[in-house]
Amino acid sequence: MVPRPGLEDLPPSDSLAVAGIPPDIAAILREDGVERLYPPQAAAIPPILRGRSVFLACPTASGKSLVAYLALLRAARAGQTGLYLVPLRALGQEKADELSRFAALGLRVGLSIGDFDLPNDKLDRLDILVATSEKADGLLRRGSPWLDRLGAVVADEVHLIRDPDRGPTLEVTLTRLRRRRPGLQVVALSATVGNAHELADWLDAECIQSEFRPVPLRWGVYHEGRILFTDLTRRSLEPPGEPLPRLTRTVIEEGGQALVFVNTRKASEQVAQALAPTVRALLSPDELRAAARTAREIVATSEEETEGARRLAELLPMGIAFHNASLTNPERRTVEAAFRERRLKALVATPTLAAGINLPARRVIVRDTTRYEDRLGMQAPIPVLEIQQMCGRAGRPRYDTVGEAVLIARTPEEEERYLDGYLSARSETVVSRLAGEPALRMHLLALVASGEVGDETELEQFFAGTFYGHTLAYSELRFTLERVRRFLEEHRLLLPGPKLSATPFGVMTSELYLDPISAVLLRRALERAPLGVRPFALLAAVAATPDLPPMFLRRGEERTFLSRFAEEESELLLKPEEDGLTADLETFLATLKTAALLERWIEEVPIVEITQEFGVGAGDLRAKVEDASWLLFGLSRLAVRFRRELGRPIDALELRVQYGAAEDLLDLVRLPGIGRVRGRRLVEAGFPDREALREAPLDRVARALGSPALAKQILAELNPGRSTGTRRSGDPPPESSGESPPPPGPGRGRRSHPTLEEFRGPP
Repeated sequence: MVPRPGLEDLPPSDSLAVAGIPPDIAAILREDGVERLYPPQAAAIPPILRGRSVFLACPTASGKSLVAYLALLRAARAGQTGLYLVPLRALGQEKADELSRFAALGLRVGLSIGDFDLPNDKLDRLDILVATSEKADGLLRRGSPWLDRLGAVVADEVHLIRDPDRGPTLEVTLTRLRRRRPGLQVVALSATVGNAHELADWLDAECIQSEFRPVPLRWGVYHEGRILFTDLTRRSLEPPGEPLPRLTRTVIEEGGQALVFVNTRKASEQVAQALAPTVRALLSPDELRAAARTAREIVATSEEETEGARRLAELLPMGIAFHNASLTNPERRTVEAAFRERRLKALVATPTLAAGINLPARRVIVRDTTRYEDRLGMQAPIPVLEIQQMCGRAGRPRYDTVGEAVLIARTPEEEERYLDGYLSARSETVVSRLAGEPALRMHLLALVASGEVGDETELEQFFAGTFYGHTLAYSELRFTLERVRRFLEEHRLLLPGPKLSATPFGVMTSELYLDPISAVLLRRALERAPLGVRPFALLAAVAATPDLPPMFLRRGEERTFLSRFAEEESELLLKPEEDGLTADLETFLATLKTAALLERWIEEVPIVEITQEFGVGAGDLRAKVEDASWLLFGLSRLAVRFRRELGRPIDALELRVQYGAAEDLLDLVRLPGIGRVRGRRLVEAGFPDREALREAPLDRVARALGSPALAKQILAELNPGRSTGTRRSGDPPPESSGESPPPPGPGRGRRSHPTLEEFRGPP
């Protein structure tokens, strides 16, 4: 985008422009129905347009995104770049789509989430990048020149600094960006938190808090047929029905939708199944037809059937669905779109849906206020902040005049506790999770490898600039940092001595985004691997690293994988007693289960069979596949340094894991739209590779694929300029274009590959 005058210099022309929003941006906003500013927006926009940092804490749907977009537009018009940080991929896609509204102004927006990585030449052409914190951290590690022009960064859902998994990377990324670009404008968006001013002070930002909601929200607790709201008013609900069916039925009868939160995946499916007859009975003929259309869409999300799609296809015609991590991303997106478009009247979800995705309903029903915590090994209360975020989904702008958030109580004592402890309570304070040793291992190495810190003084200065250093004494962190530094030196990731300097192995580990323990274990596996090492031994090695969390063993599986351990022990590259592995036998057997799942995947076992055999969802399978593919990519890069002769077989295995295919399919599955199912059909039809396919007549390819449109697309790709009609037997074969897919790029297993469909869904 060409630099233009600052927004504050443009003359006002209407109610939006009074706040400094220029006419061309105001026109786009009016097209979306935005005529006037909400109070939090009116308070935040003036400092935003002056280039000030702002911490904006207010409820869902109160206009935080518009404030963030104006900061990014201000930077772009000043000839700078803007970065929008998101915690979730789905939220990243949503924000990129919303920012695309400004394309008419010349704004160029890119996306870097999950599989999406942008090479430097494409990145350099962008005004705004939407990325996860991990992707932004990767740019910092590699020293991307794009960041040298950074003028504004938006941190969405910044309260997730309190999350033990995501929080440290977000905190370190914001600290590094602010150190790299003094004066950087930071716009932090958050739900209402207990220590907003403390977070704002850390970011040197103006703190703007508000309880404003465009759709008023009534908070209440359901017990014995009526809802008691926090204002002490009551509402009776007509019988019949148990609490969930009654709460769902009555809101649909009033023309609204119900969003139900439960605490487990299994519960989300069971509750949706139980509510289905209630919801279906309320649908009109037109609504039944719309729901049936969604069922057809879910089946088409993948070329291969999944258990989740099968179950959803049974529920969707009744106007209801479930939403949890066992679904693939395309399946979740289909469900979300149908709910937004009101084709679904009820949705039962796990709490992850509450984390930022724009999916409101007239009535939110929270059935469960506890969940199982792995760290504690028991059920624990869900934090107030998370419950209130779930409740904040109630009330759909432009459709609802009021939203209702309802918790279900079983006793009068529980009713009182929910009213006081959740609905009327202040959210918890946000605390730093940076002191955890796994996080410090990665970030200390990255800081040294990228040249951010070079000695103890610079290290202390860096951590003093984190939220941890802003709220806690550095002395409390020093002991852990010293222990982490010793580990990195002992394993040849850092050089010993008073100066902080990374070895080539340490630099490679950081750039590959590996946990240093993972890198050490993978290097050890390479040193032990024989020529001709079997795929299972390599899969077991990557599964043993902390970067690939092991699967849980179900009852009876310990014996199964103990037997597999006995069979494979002589060829395994890493053992339970491994120095640095610190895994008990049960955990180690769980890593073998993960390796066995990946083995079945590359053997082309159908997804439904794999998920049933291992007790996982297709979304879980996909997550394991992505992480294993990234780790194998890292292993192949380490092999270039330590065991070059193993590089080729590891590369081949990485591709097999990426596509879930046997080695003979690798030439075909890299074609856009061709996955392992369609690839196998082509082989069985007599087209074992691209060369054979290039010379094939259209009608035969179409029969093999079951899709004339896809067959035409594939032949056009293989034969640029050639008519895709049926080739006569006497025609000479066309010449190859000589093009091949680009190799995977570095990053947390998420590569820049031309084919990004999950499980190769239809084009």
